[in-house]
Amino acid sequence: MDLILVRHGGTDAGIGRCIGRTDLPLSVQGFTAMQRLAASWDAREPRFLFCSDQRRSQQSAQVFAARFAIEPLADPRLREMDHGAWDGHDWETIVRCDRDRHRHWVDNWVIQPAPDGESFADVLQRTGTWLAALLGSTGEEDCVLALAHAGSIRALLCHALGLPASRAQVLGIDEARTSRLRFRNSQFELRHVNARDFQTD
Repeated sequence: MDLILVRHGGTDAGIGRCIGRTDLPLSVQGFTAMQRLAASWDAREPRFLFCSDQRRSQQSAQVFAARFAIEPLADPRLREMDHGAWDGHDWETIVRCDRDRHRHWVDNWVIQPAPDGESFADVLQRTGTWLAALLGSTGEEDCVLALAHAGSIRALLCHALGLPASRAQVLGIDEARTSRLRFRNSQFELRHVNARDFQTD
């Protein structure tokens, strides 16, 4: 199986804003970036098209749905990490107004949730159940495309590559970028990560 992970296009959130469960739509530029990315597809068509149930992911998936005439399957397990009470606020404001809890979170983010939110360990758990179900329902020659978020894609790459959760942040996952995994002989191999287009062998 080829598993192609794509981060959604950009939004109008702006730099420095904490965006997790906040349900923003794609910006015009974000939609254009997804169209450009979809136009670079030169692999076999995906058997399945997944996305999270957040608008920026669903709208990104619709670009590929139109190209392949396939219905996207929305799954909440692919959502971005929920930052709880901090979600939607500027990080500078969070640091200034909630300094102690933010410092504790920064030091323990893998297991420590944001206030009223979830930890990266929670994201690992839910994305892991999605990945296990996928492996149980696909064949060796299948191609699967999933439109998700930086946090959920990092979690999936940690699962697939056996990376410790504490190293997830070393994986650059930018908007409208693609990462590709191949599952053969009961193991994953990384073909590319955070690419500007769909690279093939």
